[in-house]
Amino acid sequence: MLSEEDNLALLSQRISELSLRGNTLLLFDFDELVVPIHLTREVTQKVSKPVDRNALDRLGSCSFQGIRYLNSLAYGYDFEEYKKIREEIAKQTAWTNGFDRILRSLQEEYSVVFLSSGIKDICQEKLNEIGFDSRNILGGEFKIEGGQIIDSNLIISDELKGFVIKALKKDFKIIAVGHSLGDKIMLDNADVSISVNSEIPNLAKYNVKFAEDVLKIIRNEPPIH
Repeated sequence: MLSEEDNLALLSQRISELSLRGNTLLLFDFDELVVPIHLTREVTQKVSKPVDRNALDRLGSCSFQGIRYLNSLAYGYDFEEYKKIREEIAKQTAWTNGFDRILRSLQEEYSVVFLSSGIKDICQEKLNEIGFDSRNILGGEFKIEGGQIIDSNLIISDELKGFVIKALKKDFKIIAVGHSLGDKIMLDNADVSISVNSEIPNLAKYNVKFAEDVLKIIRNEPPIH
């Protein structure tokens, strides 16, 4: 079973493997932001055993232990079948209006990273459509052995989103974009925070409605010196 210590060590390694340039770094959440549904949930519910809600409530759904529990419900599932389901659902899922266009534009101008407590390869399945560099997706990872999902390889809790931001702030000005309470630690630790179409008061410095507004804020932010 994945330990928190081993998890943190691998996350630190993944941070060191990011492909970054310039002085300003853009970090985006994925589920329910750049796609209008929780794509990770849509896929994993197809391959997982039923959730014990009482157990999940005790652990906390966004904690390391809670995510480890949710991931465990998929253990034993055939990985090739999982990939087929992942591909089909991602293909059927539309982008949130405008986000595919602005992400294509932004990744030409800036270093862009996706930071998600969802599963990396599910995010990657959709982000491949815009030619996004898979090295710059920090998300959960399943461990695969014998053609089956057998364990969690990496977990990114809400708290660990904050760890990532703090690590990257040593070298970059961080502009973070999210939408939900699960993004709060990430947004609180960024130099500039943007929430999109959020009903949560004071979640970020800027709260906007449309993808185009995100682009305007990013381009109008003064560069780091």
